[in-house]
Amino acid sequence: MTTPLQDYRSMVAFYGPPGENQTSIQLPYPMVLAWDAKVKITRMTCHAKCADAFSQIFEDTLAAYGAAGIKRFRLDQFGGCLNVRKMRGGEAWSIHSWGAAIDIDPDRNQLKWHSYKAALSAKEYDRWWDIVEDVGGVSLGRQKDFDWMHFQFARLK
Repeated sequence: MTTPLQDYRSMVAFYGPPGENQTSIQLPYPMVLAWDAKVKITRMTCHAKCADAFSQIFEDTLAAYGAAGIKRFRLDQFGGCLNVRKMRGGEAWSIHSWGAAIDIDPDRNQLKWHSYKAALSAKEYDRWWDIVEDVGGVSLGRQKDFDWMHFQFARLK
Protein backbone atom coordinates (compact mmCIF):
# COMPACT_ATOMS: atom_id res chain seq x y z
CA MET A 1 0.00 0.00 0.00
CA THR A 2 1.31 3.45 -0.90
CA THR A 3 1.14 5.76 2.08
CA PRO A 4 1.47 9.53 2.57
CA LEU A 5 4.09 11.32 4.61
CA GLN A 6 3.20 11.88 8.24
CA ASP A 7 2.22 15.53 7.98
CA TYR A 8 -1.20 17.13 8.01
CA ARG A 9 -1.24 18.32 4.39
CA SER A 10 -0.13 14.93 3.01
CA MET A 11 -2.52 13.03 5.28
CA VAL A 12 -5.53 15.14 4.26
CA ALA A 13 -4.59 14.94 0.57
CA PHE A 14 -4.43 11.14 0.78
CA TYR A 15 -7.03 10.19 3.43
CA GLY A 16 -9.30 13.26 3.62
CA PRO A 17 -10.19 15.09 6.86
CA PRO A 18 -9.51 13.39 10.21
CA GLY A 19 -12.24 10.95 11.22
CA GLU A 20 -13.83 10.68 7.78
CA ASN A 21 -13.95 7.85 5.22
CA GLN A 22 -14.07 5.12 7.88
CA THR A 23 -15.16 1.52 7.49
CA SER A 24 -15.42 -1.53 9.70
CA ILE A 25 -13.49 -4.77 9.17
CA GLN A 26 -14.15 -8.22 10.55
CA LEU A 27 -11.13 -9.57 12.44
CA PRO A 28 -10.07 -13.16 11.60
CA TYR A 29 -9.46 -13.86 15.30
CA PRO A 30 -10.92 -12.28 18.42
CA MET A 31 -8.98 -9.59 20.20
CA VAL A 32 -9.54 -8.10 23.65
CA LEU A 33 -9.39 -4.53 24.86
CA ALA A 34 -5.94 -4.09 26.35
CA TRP A 35 -7.39 -2.29 29.38
CA ASP A 36 -10.35 -4.68 29.88
CA ALA A 37 -9.73 -8.27 28.73
CA LYS A 38 -13.40 -9.16 29.38
CA VAL A 39 -14.35 -7.07 26.32
CA LYS A 40 -13.93 -9.08 23.10
CA ILE A 41 -13.25 -7.32 19.82
CA THR A 42 -14.35 -9.02 16.59
CA ARG A 43 -14.51 -5.90 14.39
CA MET A 44 -12.60 -2.66 14.22
CA THR A 45 -13.06 0.71 12.57
CA CYS A 46 -10.31 2.05 10.33
CA HIS A 47 -9.88 4.23 7.25
CA ALA A 48 -11.31 2.66 4.11
CA LYS A 49 -7.92 2.96 2.36
CA CYS A 50 -6.27 0.92 5.15
CA ALA A 51 -8.95 -1.75 5.51
CA ASP A 52 -7.41 -4.28 3.12
CA ALA A 53 -3.93 -3.83 4.62
CA PHE A 54 -5.17 -4.24 8.20
CA SER A 55 -7.19 -7.31 7.16
CA GLN A 56 -4.14 -8.81 5.44
CA ILE A 57 -1.97 -8.24 8.52
CA PHE A 58 -4.45 -9.98 10.81
CA GLU A 59 -5.01 -12.88 8.39
CA ASP A 60 -1.25 -13.36 7.90
CA THR A 61 -0.70 -13.12 11.67
CA LEU A 62 -3.21 -15.91 12.24
CA ALA A 63 -1.54 -18.04 9.55
CA ALA A 64 1.96 -17.43 10.94
CA TYR A 65 1.30 -17.70 14.69
CA GLY A 66 -1.98 -19.63 15.01
CA ALA A 67 -4.57 -18.85 17.65
CA ALA A 68 -2.37 -20.16 20.48
CA GLY A 69 0.64 -18.12 19.34
CA ILE A 70 -1.43 -14.97 19.02
CA LYS A 71 -2.53 -15.35 22.64
CA ARG A 72 0.95 -16.35 23.82
CA PHE A 73 2.58 -13.33 22.18
CA ARG A 74 -0.34 -11.03 23.13
CA LEU A 75 -0.97 -10.00 19.53
CA ASP A 76 -4.65 -10.01 20.49
CA GLN A 77 -4.28 -7.04 22.88
CA PHE A 78 -6.17 -4.25 21.08
CA GLY A 79 -5.04 -0.78 22.12
CA GLY A 80 -7.12 1.16 19.59
CA CYS A 81 -7.24 2.32 16.00
CA LEU A 82 -9.56 5.25 15.16
CA ASN A 83 -9.27 8.01 17.75
CA VAL A 84 -9.63 11.60 16.52
CA ARG A 85 -7.13 13.45 18.71
CA LYS A 86 -3.83 15.32 18.77
CA MET A 87 -0.59 13.42 19.44
CA ARG A 88 0.21 13.04 23.08
CA GLY A 89 2.11 16.11 24.23
CA GLY A 90 1.91 17.80 20.81
CA GLU A 91 -0.14 19.94 18.49
CA ALA A 92 -0.07 17.71 15.39
CA TRP A 93 -2.94 15.33 14.68
CA SER A 94 -2.34 11.71 15.60
CA ILE A 95 -2.35 9.21 12.72
CA HIS A 96 -5.08 7.47 14.76
CA SER A 97 -7.28 10.46 13.82
CA TRP A 98 -7.53 9.03 10.31
CA GLY A 99 -7.94 5.40 11.43
CA ALA A 100 -4.56 4.72 9.81
CA ALA A 101 -2.74 3.47 12.93
CA ILE A 102 -3.22 0.81 15.56
CA ASP A 103 -1.75 0.03 18.97
CA ILE A 104 -1.09 -3.57 20.02
CA ASP A 105 -0.30 -4.71 23.57
CA PRO A 106 0.21 -1.20 25.01
CA ASP A 107 0.83 -2.46 28.56
CA ARG A 108 4.09 -4.15 27.55
CA ASN A 109 5.08 -1.59 24.89
CA GLN A 110 4.54 1.84 26.38
CA LEU A 111 5.02 5.04 24.40
CA LYS A 112 8.46 6.08 25.70
CA TRP A 113 9.89 2.59 26.17
CA HIS A 114 12.89 1.65 24.05
CA SER A 115 13.78 -1.75 22.63
CA TYR A 116 15.50 -2.96 25.81
CA LYS A 117 12.13 -2.81 27.59
CA ALA A 118 9.41 -3.14 24.92
CA ALA A 119 8.10 -6.69 24.37
CA LEU A 120 7.42 -6.17 20.65
CA SER A 121 11.12 -5.50 20.05
CA ALA A 122 12.05 -9.11 20.86
CA LYS A 123 13.25 -11.49 18.13
CA GLU A 124 10.11 -13.64 18.30
CA TYR A 125 8.17 -10.69 16.83
CA ASP A 126 10.40 -10.26 13.78
CA ARG A 127 8.04 -12.36 11.62
CA TRP A 128 5.08 -10.26 12.79
CA TRP A 129 6.86 -7.01 11.95
CA ASP A 130 7.69 -8.44 8.52
CA ILE A 131 3.96 -9.10 8.02
CA VAL A 132 3.16 -5.50 9.00
CA GLU A 133 5.86 -4.00 6.80
CA ASP A 134 5.05 -6.25 3.81
CA VAL A 135 1.76 -4.37 3.33
CA GLY A 136 3.22 -0.90 3.96
CA GLY A 137 2.85 -0.57 7.74
CA VAL A 138 5.43 1.60 9.46
CA SER A 139 6.70 0.68 12.93
CA LEU A 140 7.79 3.62 15.07
CA GLY A 141 9.60 1.10 17.24
CA ARG A 142 11.68 -0.35 14.43
CA GLN A 143 12.36 3.03 12.84
CA LYS A 144 12.70 5.32 15.88
CA ASP A 145 12.96 2.96 18.90
CA PHE A 146 9.92 4.25 20.78
CA ASP A 147 6.17 3.56 20.77
CA TRP A 148 6.66 -0.12 19.92
CA MET A 149 2.91 -0.76 20.35
CA HIS A 150 2.12 1.45 17.35
CA PHE A 151 2.23 0.93 13.62
CA GLN A 152 0.74 3.20 11.00
CA PHE A 153 0.08 3.72 7.34
CA ALA A 154 2.03 6.97 6.99
CA ARG A 155 5.72 7.35 6.23
CA LEU A 156 8.00 9.17 8.65
CA LYS A 157 9.74 12.31 7.44
